[in-house]
Amino acid sequence: MELPLYDTRPLPDKEFEEDDPYELVAVRLPAPPGYDGPAAMARTFIEEFAMMGWPPERIMILFRSSKFAGTHAVYEERGEAYVRGLIAEVFGRGKETVHAGGA
Repeated sequence: MELPLYDTRPLPDKEFEEDDPYELVAVRLPAPPGYDGPAAMARTFIEEFAMMGWPPERIMILFRSSKFAGTHAVYEERGEAYVRGLIAEVFGRGKETVHAGGA
């Protein structure tokens, strides 16, 4: 059974409160010189989903879709070829391209 790419259930009907502990918050922290945070983040996402058994093309969907802010930010900043190269490296294919329609 294939799982959906993301949860399609509607959000609960509740007013958000100012002190809501589930408020979405993103913080960018300073990094040491030479540290490529977006590349490290992208590789981590790819490795995590690969370990869960996702095929390369399904992982690529996470980067293409604007519904996934972290992965999509890397896709917009670095481009599709960069992301495909990272996916290929994680899957042990060197700098090969991950082709559309399969691994």
